[in-house]
Amino acid sequence: MAVSGRPSSPAVHAGVALVLFCCAVLPALPSPAGAMEAVDFRQAVARALRANPAVAAAGHDYAAAQQDVEIARGRYLPDLGFGLRFLRTDIPAEAFALTLNQGKLQSSDFQDVNNFNNPPPRNDYITTFTLEQPLFVPRVYLGHKMARTEAEAKGLDLSRTKEETVYRVLAAYLDVLTAKAYLSVAERGLADAREHQRLAEVSEGAGTGLSSDALRAKVSVAAAEGGQVTAESRLELARRGLSLAMGEMNATPVDVTGPPPVFPDAGSLEEHQASVAKRADLRAVSMRVANAGNSEDLRKSEYLPSLGLLGAYQLDAEKNPFDPDNQSWKVGVGLTWNVFDGLRRESGVSRAASERRRAEEQYRGEKDQAAYHVVQAYLGIREAQRRAVIARAAVEAAEEGVRLIRNRYENQIGRLIDVLDAQTALDRARAEAVRAENDVSQSHARLMFAAGTLLSWAVPEGKENGR
Repeated sequence: MAVSGRPSSPAVHAGVALVLFCCAVLPALPSPAGAMEAVDFRQAVARALRANPAVAAAGHDYAAAQQDVEIARGRYLPDLGFGLRFLRTDIPAEAFALTLNQGKLQSSDFQDVNNFNNPPPRNDYITTFTLEQPLFVPRVYLGHKMARTEAEAKGLDLSRTKEETVYRVLAAYLDVLTAKAYLSVAERGLADAREHQRLAEVSEGAGTGLSSDALRAKVSVAAAEGGQVTAESRLELARRGLSLAMGEMNATPVDVTGPPPVFPDAGSLEEHQASVAKRADLRAVSMRVANAGNSEDLRKSEYLPSLGLLGAYQLDAEKNPFDPDNQSWKVGVGLTWNVFDGLRRESGVSRAASERRRAEEQYRGEKDQAAYHVVQAYLGIREAQRRAVIARAAVEAAEEGVRLIRNRYENQIGRLIDVLDAQTALDRARAEAVRAENDVSQSHARLMFAAGTLLSWAVPEGKENGR
């Protein structure tokens, strides 16, 4: 009897489908945690401060501001100039001046007036050395002062950028820990669902259970498996998020190792509110408010004169610049005073005053907002801690409920639907407990970031560059 024309059995189809699924899906699954790099919190922070592009950009901005200070300081120093020109002319006045500068004017030149009215073409190589030294220029002093203040503000911007980077690393680090906890909850839920399925199948086999209970338990297992897949994907994204916060190339996954960071006690709200004034970004804003006042003074300085010293040394040669015929010099003092400029100065002063007032209002608004964020984060810690206590109690109650209802089902005096409902409540309570614990840690991080104490807590003094 020929068998080639007979249809394949369902078991064969299922086996082929399973093989194809494994070939297609397994290569795309993330690599196991043991095969990827793992860092503790201190290592993650140190690497972020070295490699994060935001920190690097802020560092370059600070370096540029320091060079602006050097540029402004250079305006106190004299300007030295060198020049070399060649002239050939028969214009009477210029030819006479060149002859005079070269020291070649003779008494015989005055015997014939044509020597001045129609002179022959004359060459002159003019080499000059010039010096200009400001003595009283208010704009130079104020410009240097503003450059120094802005450079200090840029340094504080760099410090705050580092703190922001540490905050992102800490949040990402906690996300990885939380994702691992969610995965653990999903695995425990899957194990419990499989145990319920086993009990339902045993009861069905013994003739004391319903087939619908076994199918319902199977659906519960499938749902638990889907939850585990979601938790695994969340863990993969959390690891890549940590890598991104650290500034790693292409955000390759990075795992965490070691104990979670231990946060200091929240302390009193007044302590954190007092720390807000020391926040690097607020100090930078206050410096820019001061610079707005300096800008107003800079505009007002246009009412004052400028005084400077000037000097020049000149060599004149007819044949070549290396064989001078004569040398001369001059020194002097110059004063310039803009008496009237069409009221442009007055408008400039008024505009600078408006910009100063705008900066003051922005500073006040940012201080108020920072104080609000501190209060918000402080209250968030208390709320998260209370929810964590409630969540832990809920988990204990849900676990006891599952145990009691499962015992009733095993003794054939309970329903499987009650067991599955209790298990769903337990899984939800476990997930809520994980979320509540994460909220406690995240609230601590937000409070220290809002108060401006996160960087000093996370990075020992003198080690901000990862040394």
